[in-house]
Amino acid sequence: MNYRHGRRALTRWLALAAVVTACSVAGLATATPCNAASIPAWLDDAITGWNEENTATPIEFLEIKDDFVWYTIPKTKEIGSKDVRGSIYEMVQEHGYQQTDDEERVTTGKPPSPVTPYKTKKCWTRSWVLNIEELSNTTAAGGRGGHGRSGQRQRMLTSQVCDDTPYWVTGFRILQ
Repeated sequence: MNYRHGRRALTRWLALAAVVTACSVAGLATATPCNAASIPAWLDDAITGWNEENTATPIEFLEIKDDFVWYTIPKTKEIGSKDVRGSIYEMVQEHGYQQTDDEERVTTGKPPSPVTPYKTKKCWTRSWVLNIEELSNTTAAGGRGGHGRSGQRQRMLTSQVCDDTPYWVTGFRILQ
């Protein structure tokens, strides 16, 4: 009798464990955020500021694609490639990011486009780093016994500016 009672209890326990596991997995699947791109509030504020000062060439949200948040800037005769890139880079630098290289890279990419299908376009790419430690009194987790200690905390940003006639398409990707 004890054997049967023990076997039933074990069967019930395993069934309960299976239900709990299934519910946990289902809960994780619905509660875990996807890896969609996001932008910090400072960048949204900087874009809003740009739009207030440059009503003829507003930066408008386009799409989230490939972990980048993409925007368009209309092309005008007054604003060339170097001007757009310089303005984008200035926004980033004003918020504490520093270039990781002395030069930007000319690359190709397939940014979204408001006028053409995804096609390879000429892009200028620059990588940036933000040393969070220098900006505040934050600490990085670590050390023995889980005690906090000062550490190097950085945030990486990649910016792209792509030529997509009659627009400039610019994208930002933040790695945390």
